[in-house]
Amino acid sequence: MDRRSSGDLVAVHIRSLIFNGELRQGDRMRQDEIARRLGVSRIPVREAIIALDREGWLTITPHRGAFVHGLDEDALRDHYELLGLVYGLAARRTTERASDDGLQELRDAQQQLAAAESPETLHDANDVFLRTLLALARSPRLGSVMRNMSTVVPGNFFELIAGSGTVQQRGTKRIVAAISSRDPDAAADACMHLLRDQGDLVIKLLASRGMFAAD
Repeated sequence: MDRRSSGDLVAVHIRSLIFNGELRQGDRMRQDEIARRLGVSRIPVREAIIALDREGWLTITPHRGAFVHGLDEDALRDHYELLGLVYGLAARRTTERASDDGLQELRDAQQQLAAAESPETLHDANDVFLRTLLALARSPRLGSVMRNMSTVVPGNFFELIAGSGTVQQRGTKRIVAAISSRDPDAAADACMHLLRDQGDLVIKLLASRGMFAAD
């Protein structure tokens, strides 16, 4: 059962429209149309628009409404840079705080990820790996930050972004090797490289769709 609020689900839908190019930069958000399409009231649509304005997907203009800000290359690079920093901190804390048994649990999770072949098994194995990493970091505050970071790619990342599964398998192997060596700097650096590589794949896909405005 999906436990997200109606506003969260509307936000996912709007992100999908923007990511897939159905809504382009400068387009006006038609709240009644979104509400009718999803079978909800205008309240969760309004909640979603406010949240997406905070995230930079939309821009609310007083007395005019909300307009699509869209995706641009610089913003995407910043997004994945921030993810790299956050996951890097989790890896650093895991290196410092995890027991030997905990590290073995993380290695086992990464091996399951390495063996995954379909987008669905990749998604599930990666979720287990990240949950294990966060649990070993023993930082509730860090967990809260990670849970509240919005996603750029709506849906199964490994299904939508070609080559991302191989990148994730290779990158998490490097992360685990650094953590197992008790090298926090190398672990954080491996996270940063992994997220930058994934960001490059997202940018490549969107550029191929002509979604970035020409300079």
